[in-house]
Amino acid sequence: MGARIAHPSYKAVCAELDRRRRIDLGFERIDALLEALGNPHRSLRVAQVVGTNGKGTTAIALASALETTDHPSGAYLSPHVLSYTERVILRGRYSTEEEFASTMGRTIEVADENGIPVTQFELLTAGALALFRDAGVEWAVLEAGLGARHDATSAAEPEAVVLTNVGLDHTEYLGETVEEIAEEKLASLKSGAVLVLGTGDPRVVGAAREAAERVGARIVEYEKTGGVSYLERNERLGLRAAEVLLGRPLGPEEREGALAVARAVRPPARFEEHEVGGVPVVVDGGHNPEGLRAALGAIRARYGGRPLGVVFGVLKGKDVASMLRTLENEAQLLVLTRPEGGERALDPERMGEEYGPRDAGGRRARVIRDAEEALRVAVGEMEGTGGVVLVTGSLSTGAGVLRWLRGGGRG
Repeated sequence: MGARIAHPSYKAVCAELDRRRRIDLGFERIDALLEALGNPHRSLRVAQVVGTNGKGTTAIALASALETTDHPSGAYLSPHVLSYTERVILRGRYSTEEEFASTMGRTIEVADENGIPVTQFELLTAGALALFRDAGVEWAVLEAGLGARHDATSAAEPEAVVLTNVGLDHTEYLGETVEEIAEEKLASLKSGAVLVLGTGDPRVVGAAREAAERVGARIVEYEKTGGVSYLERNERLGLRAAEVLLGRPLGPEEREGALAVARAVRPPARFEEHEVGGVPVVVDGGHNPEGLRAALGAIRARYGGRPLGVVFGVLKGKDVASMLRTLENEAQLLVLTRPEGGERALDPERMGEEYGPRDAGGRRARVIRDAEEALRVAVGEMEGTGGVVLVTGSLSTGAGVLRWLRGGGRG
C-alpha cells in the first residue's frame, strides 16, 4: 500500500503511478475502484476504441468531432511518450499537470484507503473517468490498452466500440491468429451497442459479424478510403464513428473544425516531423510489422524515393524478425539502438547478434546504444545524400530522441 499523498504534486503522483506498473488481468480491482469513486462512468456516454494500430489518432478524431458539434467530450489515451498528461484530453486540450495530479492523486488515495491493489493502468482509467465526470463532459472516448476482454476500459461498459484493425501483436495475451485476436478485441460488445469497423480484412469482418450477432449489437462495416496516409485514414475513421453516434453526417465546416482540434493535440511520435542539419527526421512509434509498414508507406508518400536512414529500437516480445526484414528492404542505413523502457527494452547488441540485420546495400546494421547519438550518426550519413531519417520501432525509442529534438539539441 502506498503512502497517502496530501496535496499531491504532479511529480509525486507520477512516481506512484510508475511504481504500480504491471500487467494483471481481471475486472475485480477496476470494478471495486470505480464503485469507490461513485461509478463515474455511469454519468458518461462511453465509446471505446480497440485495435492493433491507430487507436490514439482515431480516438482523438472521434472526441474532437463530438466536441466541435456541441457534445462536450474527453479522450483517454495510452501509452504516454513524454508526459503523463498526454493520457487525458479534456474538451480539446490536454489536461494540465495540476488537474492530472489532483484527480489521480485522489484516485490513488481512494484505492489505498479501500485496500484495492490496482495497477497503474487501472488507476489511470478510473482517474480519467472521474476527471471527465467532474468536468461535466457528455462523452468519454477510451483507447483500450490491451485487447478488450480483460482491459480496464471495458469496465466502463461502452455503448459504442470502434475497431481500427487487427494484427499479430501481444500474442502472449490475445491469441496466435488474427481471428483469435479480433475476438479478444471485440469482447466488450454488449447488447444494443454499435460496432464501427475500420478494416475490411475478411477475417476480422467475419469475427465482427459473429460477435455482433451473438450479443445483439449493431455493426457498421468498413468504408474504404483510398489514397490517404495511415494518419488520415485513422482520422477519417474517427469522424465516421462520430457521424454514427450523432446519427447524421458531419458538414464540411464541422469536419474541418474537428480535424483542426484533433491535429492540435496529436500525441508525440505519430509521424512527428523535425529537421536536423537540413535533414528531415520523422519520429514514428511503429511497434509491430503493420505499424512499421504504415510508417514506411507514409515516408514514401511524403518524401518519394529519397535515401532512407533508420534508427530502430524495440521492446522485448515484439516480432523483431519481421520488422527487421521489412527495414532491410527499405533502409540505406540501419542503426540499432536501445529504447527507453528499462528491462523491457531489447538490447541492440543482442538484436544484432541474434538477427544479423543488414541494410538495403548489404551492410551490417550499426549498433549505437544511445538513441541521441544514433540519430546524429544517421543524420550525418544522410546529409550528403538528400536522405531522410526515420526513428521507429517503439514509442519508447521516439521518447529517447524527442526530448533532445524538442529541447533544441540539434547542433
